[in-house]
Amino acid sequence: MWKRIGIIVCALLLAACSNEGEQSTPTLGADAKVAKAYLEEQGYDVVSYRGNRTSSFEKEDLLELPTESTWQVQTTPPDDYIGRDIRHEYFIVRNHPLDDVAELGQTNVSVMMVDGKIIGGTSYPDSAEPLTGSSYSLDGKTAEELHPDYTEWRSEWEAKYSE
Repeated sequence: MWKRIGIIVCALLLAACSNEGEQSTPTLGADAKVAKAYLEEQGYDVVSYRGNRTSSFEKEDLLELPTESTWQVQTTPPDDYIGRDIRHEYFIVRNHPLDDVAELGQTNVSVMMVDGKIIGGTSYPDSAEPLTGSSYSLDGKTAEELHPDYTEWRSEWEAKYSE
């Protein structure tokens, strides 16, 4: 009898250990499917889906990282989204302007959505090494590229959101 119990315990331990290293692959929900289709329409090759999260921000957050760097690279002003839930759908893509910035040849993107509609997003090179710096727009542009007179734009931003 003890031999049978020992065999059962060993079998259970082996089964438990064999699943330990496996990570479940996130599944595409409705928002993720919309975001994926949008990325493909933009000409990006979707390599993988990395999951999602929901966040929100308040007006004062627009003067602090990371909220500030995220919204500086959007073409949509943040005013209509203050205090609202924003869904971020994360993907790795190829055929993106930032692919050649780091050694992995692909780019991380976050598609921002509210009520099932895309409102913007960010991107950054996929790298085995940690990266520092500000966000890029969904299509790989910096805040300086999106706002040619960045100094003036920055002053207006600070005045508007510090009120």
